[in-house]
Amino acid sequence: MDFCHIPVSIIKRSAGRSAVAAAAYRSGTKLTNEWDGMTHDYTRKGGIVHAEI
Repeated sequence: MDFCHIPVSIIKRSAGRSAVAAAAYRSGTKLTNEWDGMTHDYTRKGGIVHAEI
């Protein structure tokens, strides 16, 4: 029997974190936050086998 482990963490804007930045980092892609206009580019991050957003 196989088990799948999915880590879950809370991203709080009050703590200065961004859910868009976290998603861009985990997926190794370039995403733009529509709320503040910042672009988070993690396309050069290695180790990403597959990403789909």
